[in-house]
Amino acid sequence: MKSSMRRAETVIRATDVVLPAIEIVDFRVERAPGLSVIDNIADLAFCGAVVLGANPRRLDQIDIRRVKGEISRNGTKELEDETSAVLGNPVTAVAWLANKLGEFGTSFEPGDTILTGSFVRVLPIEADDEFVCRFDQGLGEVSTSFV
Repeated sequence: MKSSMRRAETVIRATDVVLPAIEIVDFRVERAPGLSVIDNIADLAFCGAVVLGANPRRLDQIDIRRVKGEISRNGTKELEDETSAVLGNPVTAVAWLANKLGEFGTSFEPGDTILTGSFVRVLPIEADDEFVCRFDQGLGEVSTSFV
């Protein structure tokens, strides 16, 4: 228990800022029944692109476990949740990833952007969709559109 607390503390100390973000999922493998975690990993966790917000916050300015967010598509709210849906605390996800990378002899570098995982499910995108994600605790909003 103490060692995992130290790992979380290390992540907190090493984190410069957090930013709101939209992850654009790109399924490059055919979506079929039985799509496995191996498919997910082989596909770089389905990450196609990221849109980062412009309102950084330090971890001492927010409660990273309780950031609430909502996603609107074309002006209609679709989803909402909070960051505790990411392993109870996004810091836990980063600590896990740092330890997993260490098993392969690699690590994060200063300035790396790290995605902790989404706290809402994936929404399909259609041409002309516009998405706005709003976050509380002063993180603001991020938007993107598709043509």
